[in-house]
Amino acid sequence: MIFTSTLELIGNTPLLELKAVEIPNNNRIFAKLEYYNPAGGVKDRVALYVFQKLRDEGKLTKDSVVIEATAGNTGLGIALVAQHFGCKAILVVPDKFSIEKQILAKALGAEVINTPKEQGMQGAIDEANALLSRTKNAFSLNQFENLNNPYAHYLSTAVEIYTDMQTLNPTCVPPFDYFVCGAGSGGSFSGCARYFKEQDFRIKAVLADPLDSVIGKCQYGHECGYKCENKCVCTHIEGIGNAQIPKTMDTSLIDMVEKISDEEAYNGLKILTRQEGILAGISSGATLSAALKVANKVQGAKIVTLFADELGKYFSHDAINSLIQ
Repeated sequence: MIFTSTLELIGNTPLLELKAVEIPNNNRIFAKLEYYNPAGGVKDRVALYVFQKLRDEGKLTKDSVVIEATAGNTGLGIALVAQHFGCKAILVVPDKFSIEKQILAKALGAEVINTPKEQGMQGAIDEANALLSRTKNAFSLNQFENLNNPYAHYLSTAVEIYTDMQTLNPTCVPPFDYFVCGAGSGGSFSGCARYFKEQDFRIKAVLADPLDSVIGKCQYGHECGYKCENKCVCTHIEGIGNAQIPKTMDTSLIDMVEKISDEEAYNGLKILTRQEGILAGISSGATLSAALKVANKVQGAKIVTLFADELGKYFSHDAINSLIQ
């Protein structure tokens, strides 16, 4: 098949049944491999959808500048799509996040501005808002508040998963039983979970959540998430978890929460690489661990999970040491 634009490669990613992993209780696990998107992550879908919508509304010009606070994957998607639409991209990234993502964004032509890691994502958001206020023709995808974020997954990711799972056994209703997904902005989780529940209310949505994230409630009983310095064991599962609940995260869709430690995420990552040959990112290790926890509690279920990005974005991360030792 011949394509004429990189943007045509966004979406329609593979859904892989995990066969090498030991899965208990006669359950089956299927993984949506979002690192097959051209910028290597699930956020490519959101960037493309929002840019197309702005173009169709006549809000994009050759002088448009997109400014976004991001941990990396959204920024990569924006950098890729902005290039095709002829827009300048400025990404504001806390300097605690993956240097590999920042290098890739620069390679795609984006300008990257770092904010102090102590200020977390809120510091990046504040800086991005300040830039927006003084930059002509600037706009933001505003991924933590823009409901087009989950809607992009509602229209594409969820439909692809549901349709593919139906092909296993067209007479089986529902086509799967559990959807396991992490959440940072909550776009993937909320968009997919809403679509699945509209198709069949029996499908359960399971949140894979770092220990100190407040989305699935902080493991330590605090409401301040990552701000619980010296109270929480702060996790380092980049891409999922949040110190606050974004407007794009619909917590009413959560049926179960599986809290995941760094060690569990890293072990999940090792299982993926060593047993399945899947080079997915750190959050995918967390998501697999959550899916296996679900599998330990249920019998004969089909469990669908989502692997958000690729391992190559995290070579400088501590998790890599657990893979090569």
